Amino acid sequence: MILKFLGRGFCIGTLFTASGLLHANTLAEQAPENSNVSTSQFQQALPDIITFSEFVHRVRYFYPSEAVSQTIWSYFLEKTINEMVELPQRERLEYAFAQLKKIAPHISTQPSDLPAVKNNEVARTWVATGARNVTAYERNLESGIFSELVNNVETPKSKIYSDVYGNQPVYWPLYLNSQDSLSGETFRPPNPKQSSLMNPATCMAALSSMWAEIYHFWPYFEQVTVKWEDSHVALLEGCLDDPKNLQSTINIEFKKLQDNHVFIALPNEFRNEGVYQLPIGLDYIESKAIVTSKTDYISLQIEIGDELVSIDGVAVEELIQAATTTIPKSDHAAVLEATTGLTRNYKSPNLVELTFRKPSGETVTTTTATIHQDVIGDFHSHAVAQPLVQELGNGVVRLNVFDIGTQAQVNEAKEALKNAAAIVLDMRGYPRNFMLVREFMGYFSDIETAVGPFYHHSQRAPNQEDIYVHSFKVGVPLNEKLFDVPTVAISSKFNMSAGEHFLMIAQNLNMPIVGEITSGINGDYVFGGVFSGPAYGGIYYFYTGARSDQVDGSKLIGVGIKPDYLVPVTQASTADNVDIQLNKAHQVVLEMLAQ
Repeated sequence: MILKFLGRGFCIGTLFTASGLLHANTLAEQAPENSNVSTSQFQQALPDIITFSEFVHRVRYFYPSEAVSQTIWSYFLEKTINEMVELPQRERLEYAFAQLKKIAPHISTQPSDLPAVKNNEVARTWVATGARNVTAYERNLESGIFSELVNNVETPKSKIYSDVYGNQPVYWPLYLNSQDSLSGETFRPPNPKQSSLMNPATCMAALSSMWAEIYHFWPYFEQVTVKWEDSHVALLEGCLDDPKNLQSTINIEFKKLQDNHVFIALPNEFRNEGVYQLPIGLDYIESKAIVTSKTDYISLQIEIGDELVSIDGVAVEELIQAATTTIPKSDHAAVLEATTGLTRNYKSPNLVELTFRKPSGETVTTTTATIHQDVIGDFHSHAVAQPLVQELGNGVVRLNVFDIGTQAQVNEAKEALKNAAAIVLDMRGYPRNFMLVREFMGYFSDIETAVGPFYHHSQRAPNQEDIYVHSFKVGVPLNEKLFDVPTVAISSKFNMSAGEHFLMIAQNLNMPIVGEITSGINGDYVFGGVFSGPAYGGIYYFYTGARSDQVDGSKLIGVGIKPDYLVPVTQASTADNVDIQLNKAHQVVLEMLAQ
């Protein structure tokens, strides 16, 4: 075999000729701590670490073997990265490749060197709608007669994947026969240790693994403009920065996805959190931070509906804008979270100067202490518990449909609405019981009614290069139509996921929506962890695994559902405790009734 030398001084020819076909064994090795390796050494090795990591992730998700399936890849990456940085630059990629070949031996510079799979042989390949088997997603190493397996819509259409490693073409199988699929050695640490993201190799292995799940399985790259390859570099560089910046670095990159299901939990030592807070609650209303609740610790001069103008002399608007950059949500959702977060996460009891502006224009400055969350007491607001059903007059009945949590409440709601002349469906919030709300919404139609286009993606090759799209009708059951009267729904800016799911049902039932633009995400989320999660020094995370679009086919992610009648909550309505959204919904449904 001709030896091929790469631009980075990487020679892999001899590795390919020594790829003995080992039956699946277990490599039981522990990653070294590398306490003597400097940050500059990791920085110098970073291009090679990125090249190797991205190659590893392609193989881990699509190379069809038992060893690949059973390997704990975060620990493998950690160990190999730790070893790479101690090597001369010319040896890194070659050494790392040799470690990967122990797990996945059938990788070659020539496709003809790969083991053949005959049409009548039992073959194995991956079927994957997600990075793992979780909630509504699956990733399984499937077996079957090759000629039948290859014709499955979810399986690869090529036997071989053409790849590049260190600027050199390489080839590896997307199918292996049942015997060759047993080749390779599983990598598992014998006794997984307490991990630490302070170790750059551990941090890089963790963040690279998270990055790769998005890169290979996240279904929104057609709709969200993001250079996710660049984010891999930024994330791994963050592992070499001051540890106190790690949470912000991760959030800044994941914010680019505009995915409001994204949640990332780090170990306590990396969290920018505190247990002290100000004795007020805020909401972002009319582009201002408005007091919506308070405790007895705040001055009696401060009332619900007042605007918080500054904290210790810094304009609240500046604080909100600064905070939104490190909140991994869509832009409009991040503003809401930044506002509510202004009062939280103080690390110690401090005296804080707060300046408020009342609806009249009068300003009030007061000094208050941050209070420990365990003793701050109850927050008082204008909000009161609402009944499941409320008579609004003129035969109009309001139903807090998302509060249906039991079959008894389903029956109560059916009984209350059976003689209604018109209905207001209050859909602000999140369903307590998805299946019961789904059942109840089915009583508004006798035809098939679904949300907007809803998709799962079967990934048949790395890098989302070959996708089979499953389209689902996700809707309500065909119940008996019990309610055929004018009906209006109310939305909130806090509606997301299942809340938006049922608002789309309302849209397809031709119910006008009154209220605010919603959060903008739907579809079952994926959750996962690396290095056993935060309790053991690792990370736990969420993101959206299904693609859900608006009822008209336009994008939902990061945009939200726009109501037919836009009625945002105002500072005045908050101060006066007036539900202007309900009032408008009542008005609209009466107009419909009059027609």
